Amino acid sequence: MLELVRIIVLLAIATLYAVFDVFNKREVPNAFVYACLAVGILVTFTYGLTIAEMSLLLALAIGAGGYLVYRAGYWGAGDFFELATISLLVPIQPAPLLNHFNQLGLPFIVSVFIAAGFAAVWIVPLYYLIVKKNKAMRKTKTMRIYKFLGILLFVLYLLLLLFAYVLFGVTWDKLAIIALIGIPSAITLAYEEEITSNMVERIYPSRLEAGDIIAVNIMQRGEINYFKSKYAGFGRLATGEMISKLKNVRKKLPVYKHAAPLTVFVLIGIVVSLLFGNIVLYLLY
Repeated sequence: MLELVRIIVLLAIATLYAVFDVFNKREVPNAFVYACLAVGILVTFTYGLTIAEMSLLLALAIGAGGYLVYRAGYWGAGDFFELATISLLVPIQPAPLLNHFNQLGLPFIVSVFIAAGFAAVWIVPLYYLIVKKNKAMRKTKTMRIYKFLGILLFVLYLLLLLFAYVLFGVTWDKLAIIALIGIPSAITLAYEEEITSNMVERIYPSRLEAGDIIAVNIMQRGEINYFKSKYAGFGRLATGEMISKLKNVRKKLPVYKHAAPLTVFVLIGIVVSLLFGNIVLYLLY
């Protein structure tokens, strides 16, 4: 019964994170974030002191690593808080509902992260190339290079599938999982520039909000050097200090205003991990 309560709390928190992220302009209230973390700490002590100690250390490691990723400008502040909370609620991968493979006592958050990546690799290209497609986008030389690399990656995956089947006798269901990872990965690489363009909106710095991620990767080198030389601390992450320095600049910046919400992928990752366990372990068995 206690395990069921933990799972219900986990799913409720992850769902609310996704709802705030999608329907509240990517803003997850600080009060909600801290309340969830407090609930996670309380729940983790229901496992007993030995597991609770491990759980707290793991959450601290996730928080520290996540903070570094946040400061580097690769995801939002709420994302690493959510991952730490999930780890506190369910520290160790439980027995999956739909198979009986030994999960080796691995951290649940590892399974979630792998499954979330699996979901993202499908949803991102489908959404940004079909639903949110920019029909007015002009073709460039870089696009042709990416398409060549995407085709090359697809061929390499086909060879991997062939070797896995012929040399190692991998079953068809596992081959299907490899294909389901490989095909969208190749598509994402082939259309990387189009996908990035559909995530980005060019705005004046006065419209920047703390936590916004600037698409430095698509800026011209001269443009980056201009901002870095004139405004100390300029980088991917828009901090309050940087915004105050840039607020009067009349030059637009590319900002990931329409980036895919990580919280949705995390929610999918949780459901998949509860049902099937760690996907990598499934492939190895």
